[in-house]
Amino acid sequence: MAGWGDDPELERLRQLIEEGWEVVEIIEDPKASRGPADTVKLQKNGQTDEVTSDHLAFHRYVEFLREEQGP
Repeated sequence: MAGWGDDPELERLRQLIEEGWEVVEIIEDPKASRGPADTVKLQKNGQTDEVTSDHLAFHRYVEFLREEQGP
């Protein structure tokens, strides 16, 4: 995973969630070409989007989202 610096994809994910997009799936890819990465799939008003990053801060935020979703 990439370091702790700024991650535009993390900011994009946070913005989408603030705009009311709902997380529908979280996918971990430990064998991604650039190192372990996470993908968050979102949905709002029948539209879908996804955000992917290999950044450590993104991974930590995804772990937080996973905990909020529960089992």
